[in-house]
Amino acid sequence: GQTSPCLWTPLPQSRLCPGDRCKHACCSYNGDVYVLGGRDSSCLGDFWKYGFLYVFGGMLDSAYTWRKCPLWVFETSQRPSNRKGHSAVVLGSAMLVYGGFMDLKGTSQEFWSLNLTQTQSLRRGLQG
Repeated sequence: GQTSPCLWTPLPQSRLCPGDRCKHACCSYNGDVYVLGGRDSSCLGDFWKYGFLYVFGGMLDSAYTWRKCPLWVFETSQRPSNRKGHSAVVLGSAMLVYGGFMDLKGTSQEFWSLNLTQTQSLRRGLQG
């Protein structure tokens, strides 16, 4: 059988980065994500700020997805909140989203546009 090339290469750390942790505090403010403290084998008191949030992995509990290693990229600037029952369409290089139901807040009349060209450029940059 033919194997696909590996997209992952281990790299040495050129600057400080947060280590594994649990029980940390995390919030988003003004387009940035902040992470404070938590625990590894002891209490941590460090503080980190991000513009993009990259999340690797997570528990995949399906027998059909156990081989996948997800990489999520969240751009933390203004974006639509969670909703259901909205309308969405792709028009040219944009995805347009209108309205929807936002749980206890009720219905929304918000109108959003996602630039798919920029999204694809970001994904290509990550795959490098």
